[in-house]
Amino acid sequence: MLFLKRGLMAAGALALAAMILNFVAPKSVHAAVATLVQVVNTTATPVPTLDVESAGRNAMVFSCDGPSICVAGPIPPSKTFVLDSISVFESGALLEMYTTLTLGYGGTVNYALPLTNVPISPYAVAAFNFTAYAEGLSLLQIMDPRASSIHAVFSGHLVPSSTL
Repeated sequence: MLFLKRGLMAAGALALAAMILNFVAPKSVHAAVATLVQVVNTTATPVPTLDVESAGRNAMVFSCDGPSICVAGPIPPSKTFVLDSISVFESGALLEMYTTLTLGYGGTVNYALPLTNVPISPYAVAAFNFTAYAEGLSLLQIMDPRASSIHAVFSGHLVPSSTL
C-alpha cells in the first residue's frame, strides 16, 4: 500500500511539473531561441531574396509547318528565348535534318537532329530536350530539303535579354 501511495505521489508531482513547464517554458524558450537565431543580410553574407513583383519565366511555344523548311518566330525584342525542347514530325525522304537558330545579329548556330523512322510509314520524328538560346528578333528554323512536309514545335521560356 505504501508503494502505491508513493507511486501515485510521484505521478502527481510529475504531472504538476509538466503543467507548470507548459505554462512557463514556451515563452522563455521562444525568447532564448529568438536571440540565438539572427538573420543578418550583409554584403559579406547576403541572404538570397526573390522579388515577387518581378515577372518570372514566361512559357513560350513556337510552331511551324512547311514543305521542306519551316520558320517560327521572331523572338520578341529585348527578350531571349531559352529553348528547352524541340519536337519534329516529318514526311518524305528522310535521313537527317538540321535545325538552325538564326540570331538577331545575323549569326547562325546549326544543330544536327537525327530522325527516328516510324515503321511502315513515310514518316519520321525527332524529340529532344536540350538548351539553346535565341536573342530577340531571331528566327527558329527547321530545314530538310528531302522532306515533303515538316511540322516543328519549339518549347521554352522567355527571359529579359539582360539576364543572360
